[in-house]
Amino acid sequence: MKNSKTRYDLLSYIKTFLCAAGLFLLAACNNGHVDVREKEIVEKPEEINDRAEDVIQGTLKELLRSGSSLADSFRIRDAPLVQSIYDQHEFQPIWSAKGAFTKNADSLFAFIGASMRYGLFPEDYSYSRLKALQTQLVGDTSSREKKLDASLWAYSDMLLTAAFVQMVKDLKVGRLLPDSIVSRDSTLTPAFFNDQLSAYGAGNEAFASTLEPQHTAYRQLKTALQSFLDSAHFHNYTLINTTDSVKVPAILYKRLSEEDSTLVPNAAPDSLALAGAVRHYQKRHDMKADGRWTKALITRLNSNDRERFIRIAINMDRYKQLQPLPVQYIWVNLPSYYLQVRDSDTVVLRSRVVVGKPTTRTPIITSTVDNMITYPKWTIPESIIKKDILPGLKRDAGYTRRKNFSLVDEQGNEVDPYKVNWSKYKNAIPYKVVQGSGDDNALGVLKFNFPNKFSVYLHDTNQRYLFGRSSRALSHGCVRVQAWDELARYILRNDSLYSTNAIPVDSLERWLAMKQKRYVPVRKPIPLFIRYFTCDVTPEGRLSFYEDMYGEDKRIRDKVFANKILL
Repeated sequence: MKNSKTRYDLLSYIKTFLCAAGLFLLAACNNGHVDVREKEIVEKPEEINDRAEDVIQGTLKELLRSGSSLADSFRIRDAPLVQSIYDQHEFQPIWSAKGAFTKNADSLFAFIGASMRYGLFPEDYSYSRLKALQTQLVGDTSSREKKLDASLWAYSDMLLTAAFVQMVKDLKVGRLLPDSIVSRDSTLTPAFFNDQLSAYGAGNEAFASTLEPQHTAYRQLKTALQSFLDSAHFHNYTLINTTDSVKVPAILYKRLSEEDSTLVPNAAPDSLALAGAVRHYQKRHDMKADGRWTKALITRLNSNDRERFIRIAINMDRYKQLQPLPVQYIWVNLPSYYLQVRDSDTVVLRSRVVVGKPTTRTPIITSTVDNMITYPKWTIPESIIKKDILPGLKRDAGYTRRKNFSLVDEQGNEVDPYKVNWSKYKNAIPYKVVQGSGDDNALGVLKFNFPNKFSVYLHDTNQRYLFGRSSRALSHGCVRVQAWDELARYILRNDSLYSTNAIPVDSLERWLAMKQKRYVPVRKPIPLFIRYFTCDVTPEGRLSFYEDMYGEDKRIRDKVFANKILL
C-alpha cells in the first residue's frame, strides 16, 4: 500500500513537472507573449491597448507556428498577411481604442452585415462571431470583466482585420480562383491592404467601388441585385442533384415536402406517392397536374431565391476575372445565344448566334477579328473527323462525297475514298477533310477569322433555320451568326474611319453577289470576347437567367458555394 502511494506521488510529481516545463517552453517559444486563449483583465480601459498589443503579437506568432488555428478553435485566414499588417501597426489594435470600437469598426460591422448587396456572404467574414463579440464588449452591461479583457478586444480586432482582408480580396478578385493563384497575385501585397485600411472610412459604397469592376454590365447587375434582395426569401431547400438517377425520387420527394406540410415523411417513396406529391405541387403552382417529374420541373424546384443569389454571385465574380474592356468590341455571351457589338457602352448591333453543343463546347476566347473570307472553304477539325467523319467512312466510303467533302493528302492531291481501307484507322486519318465553298458550305458565305488555338471562328451558316430555336447550343464549337452581313458591313465601315486602304462595303457585296472567294483584311482589328455569363440584366433593369448549358454554374456552385450560409 505504501509502495503504491509512493508510486502515485512520484507520477503526480512527474506530471506536474512536465506540465510546468511545457508551459515554460511555450512561454519561451512565444517570447513571453500571451495569446487569445488566456484572459488578460486590466484595471482601466486605458490599459487595454497595451495588453491587447501583447496578445495580438503572441497570438499571431502562435498561429504562424501552429498553422493558422489554435486549440480553442480560433482560426484566421491569411495569418501571414494579417501578421504583416499588424507589424506595420506595431501590433496595436486597429479597430478599437481604450475599450471602445472606432467609427471604422462600426462601419465594417455594418458593411459585413450588408455584404449580400455586393454578392457576398456575411458568414465568410465571421459575422456571427463578430456580432457576439460586439455584444459581449459593448452591449453586455452586466459583465465588467469581459469589457476589461484585453484578450477579447485583441480577438475581435484580429477577426475584423482578417474579415477586412478577405472582403477586399473578394471584392477585387472574387472567389472563383484557387487560393494558390490568388496568393500569387502581385497586387495583393501587405502594402496594398495597408493602403486599403488607410482609405477605409470614406463610406462603404465609395470604398467598394474602388475595388469592384468598372464594367457597366457589372454595375447593372449589382443594381438589379438590390431589388432582388428586397423581395427574396432564402429558404434552405434541398438541391436536387440528377447525376444519380436512383436517388432522385427520394430527394425530389424530400424537396417537395419542404414546402408542403401536408406530405407525410417518406424516405423511400414509391412511384404512386411521388406522383401524388408532384401532382399536388403542380396544382398549387397552376401547372399541368400530370404527376410526372421532368427536367423542367427539377430545374424549377432548384431555381429558388437562394440558388438565384448564388448564380448572381458567381456571375458578379466572373466580371472580376474580366480585364478592362476597350471602347469598341464584339461580345458573345454563350448562354444567352446572342452576339453584341458594343461601342462606348452602347449596343450598336445585336444578333442571334448558334454555339457549341455541350459535347463540343465553344471555348472562352479573347482575341481580335483581323480578317474575313467570302465563300470560304471549310477544313474540318480533327475532333470532328474523329467523332463523325471517320465512323461515317467506315460505314460507307461514299460518306464524304455525299456531304460534299473532299479528302486531300499532304501533297494537296484529292484522294478517292473508295480506294482507302478505312477499317485500319482508329482515331485519326492522314488526310485533310475539306468542304468546298458555296451556298451549301457549313460556314455559309462569310467567315470572320481571329487568332485562337481552337480552330474556332464566327461565320454564316447553311442551316439558318436553327436561329429560330430558343436553345441554340447546336454547333461543333464555332459561333454561327445570324446577322453576319450586318456585322461585316459594320466592321468595314468602321475600318473606313481609320484607314484609306479599307475595303469598301460595295466591294464586299460585289464579291458575295459573284460568289467569289476573297480575303478581306480588317485594317482596324476589332476585339472579340467570347464569354459564359448565365445572369444578365434586361434593358428594363430586370434580372434574366439563362440555361447553364455547359454546367459551369453547377461546377462552381458545388466547388465554391455549396456550404455558403445566407442570413
